[in-house]
Amino acid sequence: MDQLNWNETINKLNGVGPVATDKFASLGVSTIRDLMFHFPFRYEDLQARPLESILDGEKVTLKGTVVTPAVVNYFGGRKSRLTFRMSLDEHNIISVSFFNQPYLAKSVEVGQEKAIFGKWQSDRQNLLGMKIIKLNEDNGDFNPVYSTTKGLKQTQIIKAIKSAFEASASSIVEVIPDNINHKYRLLPLNKALYQMHFPKDAREFKEAERKIIFQEFFLYQWRLQATMQQSHKEKGIRVVYDNHDLKEIIMQLPYQLTEAQKKAVNEICYDLLAPYPMRRMLQGDVGSGKTLVAFLGMMATVLAGYQAVLMVPTEILAKQHVVNFNRIFEDMGYHSEILVSAMKAKEKKDVLDGLESGRIRIVIGTHALIQPAVTYKQLGIAIIDEQHRFGVDQRHALMEKVEVEETLNILQMTATPIPRSLAQTIYGDMTVSTIDQLPKGRIPIETKVIDEDNIDFLYNKMAEELKEGHQIYYVLPIIDQSEHLEQIENVNAIKEKLSIQFPEWNVGALHGQLSKDDQQQVMNAYEQNELQILVATTMVEVGVDVPNATIIVIHSAERFGLAQLHQLRGRVGRSNLQSYCYLIGKPTTEQGKKRLEIMEQESDGFIISQEDMKIRGMGDILGLAQSGIPQFKYANLFEDQHIHKVAKDEVTWYLNHPLELEDQEINAIINWLTNQQIKI
Repeated sequence: MDQLNWNETINKLNGVGPVATDKFASLGVSTIRDLMFHFPFRYEDLQARPLESILDGEKVTLKGTVVTPAVVNYFGGRKSRLTFRMSLDEHNIISVSFFNQPYLAKSVEVGQEKAIFGKWQSDRQNLLGMKIIKLNEDNGDFNPVYSTTKGLKQTQIIKAIKSAFEASASSIVEVIPDNINHKYRLLPLNKALYQMHFPKDAREFKEAERKIIFQEFFLYQWRLQATMQQSHKEKGIRVVYDNHDLKEIIMQLPYQLTEAQKKAVNEICYDLLAPYPMRRMLQGDVGSGKTLVAFLGMMATVLAGYQAVLMVPTEILAKQHVVNFNRIFEDMGYHSEILVSAMKAKEKKDVLDGLESGRIRIVIGTHALIQPAVTYKQLGIAIIDEQHRFGVDQRHALMEKVEVEETLNILQMTATPIPRSLAQTIYGDMTVSTIDQLPKGRIPIETKVIDEDNIDFLYNKMAEELKEGHQIYYVLPIIDQSEHLEQIENVNAIKEKLSIQFPEWNVGALHGQLSKDDQQQVMNAYEQNELQILVATTMVEVGVDVPNATIIVIHSAERFGLAQLHQLRGRVGRSNLQSYCYLIGKPTTEQGKKRLEIMEQESDGFIISQEDMKIRGMGDILGLAQSGIPQFKYANLFEDQHIHKVAKDEVTWYLNHPLELEDQEINAIINWLTNQQIKI
């Protein structure tokens, strides 16, 4: 076969016709390179293992010789249990059982060699079978199993991959510099790729995996650090404020900053004074005071004569921030305005005119802030709250509002905090400020999981708090966009139920199908204690601040992720009043049970975010798909942190010593990043 470049499409390979090409395309495989990086999701390990090394409940594949006929016993009507015994070696004979698959008896004969995939039951010395693996002369003892699609067999995938290596092995381009490969004994890329697909044993697989993981981290860090170096060469908007005036403002705040808040303010102010643009992430737990820190960054900018913008995901949150800003700073002579889509034409025109003329220095709003009609006279900083809800395009749109050569200062905020070392990896093209303290006087929220059978306990507790003059959130999940109507019915049904249960108090409802004006009226009534119970969807998840609320009830809590449950819990406990979070749910999965157990036992948002990432994955928690944060194909930032650190350190060294690299090595790195083999 003539050699093909690995960037060629897979239909050039022998045996890959139009139908197979379409099937592969549905798996994200279009080129020979894609095919080589379509790694197995597991391996069938048929190598002999001591039985004592297999954990109870572990899923394993065991190979042996059938020594007794298969017997099928029926029970409970049509249910059945098939059993036979299998010799693994001269010392070990185990039993094998399959439930409700009596037809397998025909394929089990004494003297046959069989490989069975199943769950090991150590106390019974029994393998609870899930699948009989077909053995043939092509089988080794360590065989790949691929993600596939209807109409595409494992054998077809394996055949295509073998064809790819035969046709294109010589075009595989090494990307890791030779010195690094030698230093850490990393395999050449062509060998690593082959061993990922066809390892002889677990050792060969681990050897290949190590190279692939290192390469993903190396390329990610190269782009990240090179971008950071370049941004430090850009000319930023220098915000030279009067330090004495800013200190005076801080002294007049209605509450004292925590040490963590002071540190974050100092870091932000340092960036504002720097000659290059700010690229900073401000992270902190729910209720840690991130917004006040952001407000002070805006104040420093205004003191220097510039305008400041705060963009948030919802109109409710925008209005609340405006109220809070003006409550804190208006007596000092500083006022913020709001810009949201639902404003009346005249109000909106007044704000647009004020921004263009420079009369308005501080504006808080939603996506309306980046509409084409918005012009700023002298924008100095843009702050993006709940950054994972905005995409890269929105951030770029804000930056384009600056009509000078300097690059805009950007501060992003997240209430999904993660440990500092991990944050510096995930937000690697930004510096990270972490607020890891809560304001003094905050009392830990008591969290309890209850089921609906115990609803009387909940109602009694709600009545106690209402009699004390406190308020309550009652939150239901939005299950699916297509179920909005049903969800509104649920919200209204719960509202009616609670109105009957608590006739002395006012109950309101808040959901996404209300008009913006109606939503705001409901929130205003709740904030002013005209409503004592608010039944709502997750619209109240972010930023809503009613210090008098002391109970949040989260219905169907098993439907939420950990980070979202923690965000919702943070709607209470925002004063020195004892607060409570009640999680109503009956989880049916182990993951669901674990989530609720963690919520009962843990209040630290950093730990909760980490646990949620382990359960659901980083992409779901941080909104990676639209944020520009990496989604690694194979590497795992939790499990492979040690490899990541080595890759990061090597990139740092080589970027500071570029002459140590050969031209072809630099070109290989640039070409890989250009081809976006890793999407960051």
